[in-house]
Amino acid sequence: MESGSDNLDVMKFINVKGNVENITPHKIAVVAFIREYGLLKIEAKEMIDCTMAPKYRKDFCLLALKLIQCPDMEFKELEALLTDGRYNLLSVHLQNFCVRLQNIYVNGISALMDCVTSAVDKLMIEQTEINTCVVSRCSVLGFYLRRIMLHLDKLTFVQVVSLYKSFCLYYQRGRPGLMMRSLSKEKLNNVEPQVASTSQAFPEDPKSSELSFRMNIIDRDNSFEECQWSRKQAELFTAQQANLLQVNEDKALPPRQLQKTINRIMNDIPEYSDIHFLSFLNCIRMKEFCGAQDSLYNCFDRAVFCVTGNSSTCNDRNKSFRYAALNRAAMHTKFGHNSLAMESVREALATAQEAADGSCLAHAAAWGALAGGRARRAALLARVPRAPRPAAAAAQLMAQHTAVNCVRPAEVFQVLCHTAILTKGDSINYLHAMTDLTMAGLANTAALWSLYGKTEMASVACQLLLNLNTKCNIGVGSVWHNTMALATAGAGALCAAAWRGDAALARALAAAARAPPARLVAARERARAALLAGKWEEAEQNIKQLASYDRWQSQLLKAEMFYLKGDATEALESIHDILDYCKTEDDSLHYISLRLKAMILMSQVQHTFSSMQSTNIMLLNEALSLAKKYHLHYLAATAEMHIANVQLNMGCAKNALILVRKVLPSIMAHGSAYDMARALLLYTKCRIATAPTSGEARLQVIQSCCETLESVKKNFTKVGAQARLLQTWYLQAQLYNAIGNHAARNQCAFVYRQLETQNPVEPTNNLFIMY
Repeated sequence: MESGSDNLDVMKFINVKGNVENITPHKIAVVAFIREYGLLKIEAKEMIDCTMAPKYRKDFCLLALKLIQCPDMEFKELEALLTDGRYNLLSVHLQNFCVRLQNIYVNGISALMDCVTSAVDKLMIEQTEINTCVVSRCSVLGFYLRRIMLHLDKLTFVQVVSLYKSFCLYYQRGRPGLMMRSLSKEKLNNVEPQVASTSQAFPEDPKSSELSFRMNIIDRDNSFEECQWSRKQAELFTAQQANLLQVNEDKALPPRQLQKTINRIMNDIPEYSDIHFLSFLNCIRMKEFCGAQDSLYNCFDRAVFCVTGNSSTCNDRNKSFRYAALNRAAMHTKFGHNSLAMESVREALATAQEAADGSCLAHAAAWGALAGGRARRAALLARVPRAPRPAAAAAQLMAQHTAVNCVRPAEVFQVLCHTAILTKGDSINYLHAMTDLTMAGLANTAALWSLYGKTEMASVACQLLLNLNTKCNIGVGSVWHNTMALATAGAGALCAAAWRGDAALARALAAAARAPPARLVAARERARAALLAGKWEEAEQNIKQLASYDRWQSQLLKAEMFYLKGDATEALESIHDILDYCKTEDDSLHYISLRLKAMILMSQVQHTFSSMQSTNIMLLNEALSLAKKYHLHYLAATAEMHIANVQLNMGCAKNALILVRKVLPSIMAHGSAYDMARALLLYTKCRIATAPTSGEARLQVIQSCCETLESVKKNFTKVGAQARLLQTWYLQAQLYNAIGNHAARNQCAFVYRQLETQNPVEPTNNLFIMY
């Protein structure tokens, strides 16, 4: 037995059908279009002092390339493309083209054959000093014309008759004569001097028309369709759509239309495996698991390999298996099937190590880092791969991993260390001009700043991403990158607008946003605004909508709604659900912040509805310790403000004032409009509680507090916190009454009464003790 006999014999076969050119009516029309231009150019060269303007030559070449590469189009579409003004075409050229198609339609099979053969014979003559060839045999047009003629010669007579009948239907379904009528005789002076038409219109013979009519009513042979996909057209379509799905999903074909086109290509070229992978990407786009799995298996089952004993012909015969496992891991990770994804990752890693495929190994490690737990992620990302793209992707994942595992922000952001992970990934992206990973790096940077509580820095990163020049060329056009990273930046801008209390900008951004991250933020901010305004029905409806995007953020807002309504039992039940989830799912990227917010909310419920303040202080101290351990500075500042509020209500006003003064700069620098308002309100209460009992010093303190409350009212008005705004007006009226300013007191009381009448809210005593 020979040394190469152990290879699979079925993988030695090459499917010849995929290399056969499907001769369709559209291709015959393209040949006629090229032929008439060539004849017109020959005639122009034979005339003295006659040249063809460069703009016509340029636009013809661009249009011919488009017609060769694009899928078959109906005759109506072809007529519209030629006459809509996008391309500068000679009117005499279009007239001759119309005459040629009419000639084929009227005179039958002989005219069809003559159109193809004469195009090759007249345009691709041998180069001499006297005669110059119009179309080179090695050019794009030359290859196309020769290929059409070669495959046309291989057709049987029955197939040629079927092709002609298909052409007649193709011509009839268009608008015969409309292009001719749209071409005015005044437009024929595009060549100087005027080039006469090389073809004359053939009078329509009644016998020929009758014969053509009879042929068209006969059932056509199904071996020829009006629109069939060739292998080259399918490859171009697949590459362009796959690139658009990666770069800008909105510019790709709609999912239903794309799947319909994919099914047509599968029907025309069943052995073309890449089209099944495009179907896999389309199913992933629509989150259709069954279709994605079937398409993925069909893609790698239909892949054709030429495996022989010669290593130069095929270096690796298990390449299909390891990349099938890699894509299967990606699919299960996308759908959240982490255990199945890890099985595929292990298979891909094993086969990649066997074949010494570093690229597959790096990508498998990255997907394993996403699907695996904390220990697996650390092990897979411990050694960053050398290739630029996997190295940059691994650096981003490592930055996320270290950020949620108590690593100092300085080591992540390269504040002090030049070997920081995140900056290393960014430098790789910029060095190799990887736009998609550059965008992902900026989005990751914004997310990390937001995690640490530096909202202004997060807003700057989002603005940098939104203003980044991400234009790229795909096919003959150009598109802008519109990936999930850009959607995340839009969501960050929306969150920053709502954070600052800019309701008009937030509404505009929410109306323009269509990606899931922006819709999630918009739903969350609507629910939060309804809670602050005391609109419980609207808040409940928005919370239910938010649950479809993020269950636990919705649960947190639901607990806050019950707390503000005074239902402590339901609020604690929702909070316990969140805390139980955080104990089991402690590897998610946002679990610690979610846990801390739930603990702080639980402390508010206990502080309001329980007299055991010692337990409340212990819970807040635990939250503060966790926030400092994970470097969540803003949540730590929030926990300290709640501790100060508890101290104030327990009578420790001096300690509360010291703590508030320590934390207030952080809140004012990075806090939301609502947080700044209630922080200043707490600061005002602490100052009043620690002010002298009498004298000029007390009057000065109270006067200063009244001025501070103006800023509090302004911020509460921005976010629509009606109940808190009424509380502030009431407190300010009391302060003015204490210092004897009756005019200001009466004005505050009047505004309070007006606001209460215009926007009635349920009275609650919780406002005076809550932070």
